[in-house]
Amino acid sequence: MSPQPVVHVRRNVWTLPEDDLTLAHYAAAVTEMKGRDADDPTSWAYQAAIHGTAATPPKPLWNSCKHGSWYFLSWHRMYLWYFERIVRAAVVDLGGPADWALPFWDYDADPSQARIPPAFREEEGGANPLFAERAHRLNLGEPLPFEITSPAYAMGRTQFVGEAEFGGGITPDGDAFWNRDGAVESSPHNDVHSYIGRWMGRTDTAALDPVFWLHHANIDRLWFAWASRPGHDNPTDPRWITQEHRFFDADGSERRLAASAIVDIAGQLGYRYESSVPVLPPPLSPVPEVSMSGPNESGPTPPKRREMAGASEETVQLIGHAASVTVPIDQRTTRSLGTALGVSVPDVDRRVYLNVEDIEGEENPDTVYGIYVNLPDGAPRELAELHRVGNLSFFGIERAQDPRGDEHPHGLRVTVEITPLVRRLVAENAWDDRALRVTFLPLGPVDAETKDPPVEIGRVSLGYT
Repeated sequence: MSPQPVVHVRRNVWTLPEDDLTLAHYAAAVTEMKGRDADDPTSWAYQAAIHGTAATPPKPLWNSCKHGSWYFLSWHRMYLWYFERIVRAAVVDLGGPADWALPFWDYDADPSQARIPPAFREEEGGANPLFAERAHRLNLGEPLPFEITSPAYAMGRTQFVGEAEFGGGITPDGDAFWNRDGAVESSPHNDVHSYIGRWMGRTDTAALDPVFWLHHANIDRLWFAWASRPGHDNPTDPRWITQEHRFFDADGSERRLAASAIVDIAGQLGYRYESSVPVLPPPLSPVPEVSMSGPNESGPTPPKRREMAGASEETVQLIGHAASVTVPIDQRTTRSLGTALGVSVPDVDRRVYLNVEDIEGEENPDTVYGIYVNLPDGAPRELAELHRVGNLSFFGIERAQDPRGDEHPHGLRVTVEITPLVRRLVAENAWDDRALRVTFLPLGPVDAETKDPPVEIGRVSLGYT
C-alpha cells in the first residue's frame, strides 16, 4: 500500500506559537534566495520579476501576472505554489523541516491581526531579510483600516464570473492587465497592496516585499473558502479550466499548469489551510442572485446586459482628500422600472451597479478611498459605513498606462453592486430618483497639508439589469 502524500498546512502567521520557527526558516531561505545569481529562476529577484519588473531586457516568464481578469486567482495560486516549493527546498537545504509551508496573513480576523507581523517590520539595521519600506506608519505597528481588510462583499457574491462578481470578468489569455476585476481582487487584494504602499503598491516591485506572499496566501485562502460554500462554483468553461500558465519549479525547470489541476488544493497540490471557512455577515438586505448558467453545462453564459441609467458629466481629480460628483439619473430610461432603481417588480429582479471608469494616473498614490453613495454631511464613521458601497484603489495603474509588449494603454475600472443600499434608501424614503451623489473619502489617516500624485476619474456611471 503506497504511503499517503504529505499535505502541507498553511497557518495563520499571527497565531503561530512563540517557539515556532516558520518565519525564521522563511527569513533564512529569503536570504539564501537573495544571494543566488540573478539569472537563476529560483532566485528572489527572478521570482519577483515573474510577477512584474521594469528591468530590461525581459527574461523568460517575466511580467506574466494576470490582473483584472478571471485568470487572476488561478494564476496567482500557481505562482504561490511554485514559489512555496522553491522556498521549501531552500529551507530543507538549510537544515529546516520538509513540511515547511507559507503562513497566511488573516488581516480581517481581528484588529490586532490587521498589523504587519513584527518579524516583517523590524529593520534590524538592514539585516532583516523580511523588512521592506511601507507606508502609513505600518512598520511602526499601525493597523490597516477595517474598511480595506474585510472580504465580506466578495464572499457574499455567489457567482465567480463577471465584473462585480467574485472571480472577475471573462478575458482572453495573453495581456497581463485588463479592467475586469473580480470582487476579491478589488478588495481586499488591491486595497491591501495599495495601502501598504512602496514596493507592495506597485506591480513591478510588489513581490520583492516578503509580506506579499503571505498576503497572497490569504487571498488564495479566501478563494478556497468561497468555493467551499454551497452553491459557489468555480468556472467549468473550457477557456478557464484548460488554460495553462508557465512557472519555474524548485529545480529551475519550467513547468505548466492548467486550472483543472489546481482547484482541489489538498488532493492536487498537497496543501490546506488550518482555519475553517470564515463566517461573514449577510449583505445589508437580501439580494436574489441572477443565474449565469444556462442549459449548456460547459460553462457560464454571459450575465444580463447592463443598461445605462446615468453618468457624471465632469471628471473627478483625487489628490488625497475627499471629492464628490453628482450622477444624474435618466428618468426616461428608468421610468418603466417601478418607483426606483433596485426595487423588484413582479417577475423582474432589478440589480443596480455603480461604475467608476477611465481611472488614470502616473503612479499609485498609496491611498485607498471608500466609495460612498448619498453620504450625509458630517456623518460619523458608523453612519458613513452604511453608505459605503465599495473601495477604490490603484494597484496596477502604472502598468495600465505603460503596458508591456503588445498591450494597449487603458484606464482602470471598478464596478460594485449597490442594490442593497438602493433598496434601503427607498424603504427609508431617502432615495432621489433624479440623481445620486458619489463621494470618495480616503481611508486611514490623512495629512491635510500633503497632496497625493493626482489620479483622475473620467466618469462615474449607474447601470442596471
